[in-house]
Amino acid sequence: MGLKYITYSELLCSKLSLLGFKRKKYYEFVRKYNGFTQTITFCHSAFVPHFRDYYIIAGLYYPKLEEMAMELDVYTAGAWGMNIGYLKHKKEFKEWQVENSASEEDVREIVNDMVNHIETYAIPFLSKFSDVNELIFELGVGNLINPHHADYNLPLLYVMTGEKEQAISCLNRELERKKMIVKTSKRDCPIEARNDNNSFIPPVEREYNEYKEFAEKLMKRIEQYN
Repeated sequence: MGLKYITYSELLCSKLSLLGFKRKKYYEFVRKYNGFTQTITFCHSAFVPHFRDYYIIAGLYYPKLEEMAMELDVYTAGAWGMNIGYLKHKKEFKEWQVENSASEEDVREIVNDMVNHIETYAIPFLSKFSDVNELIFELGVGNLINPHHADYNLPLLYVMTGEKEQAISCLNRELERKKMIVKTSKRDCPIEARNDNNSFIPPVEREYNEYKEFAEKLMKRIEQYN
């Protein structure tokens, strides 16, 4: 039989539907849970002739976080994703190779294995971190979810949960850390290089200035809540 994409499989769509996921376009399945948007994304490549390689990303997105960030005119990546293989005890990149002319039986076997991985590893991951308190803890520790943009996300999440003092502490800590990075960068940069282009703002300094602006806006928001 063969399928152009594994996501065209009626069996896959049916099984993910039973888990509450609805198909979005041809490569992504979505469900709403506890105010979060959870996604199962099937990425593919075709480097080997007559075969298609698939890997699955379990992801979640928190619209309320993104909305609050946009109100402050800043962008934060309020979304997190993980290759399903890294959710297993033995963390490793996981993919499935499907022959273009695969039989219905072969496709069924592959789909069943994919869904088994989703139920065993993706669903617990998505369910656990579709909880603001669990997300705050994980972003602070950074063992599993990539803490990228945690410097923005954490204080925002603290404000959303009413922990204003924690938000302020987080902002001040990050400001001081970024300020020290700027100082170190200037100290290590040769004077000649700095004098060559006085209008150039180093990336670390620009990052500090942007974060300082964000912190000032969020501080004002916190004051309004008091």
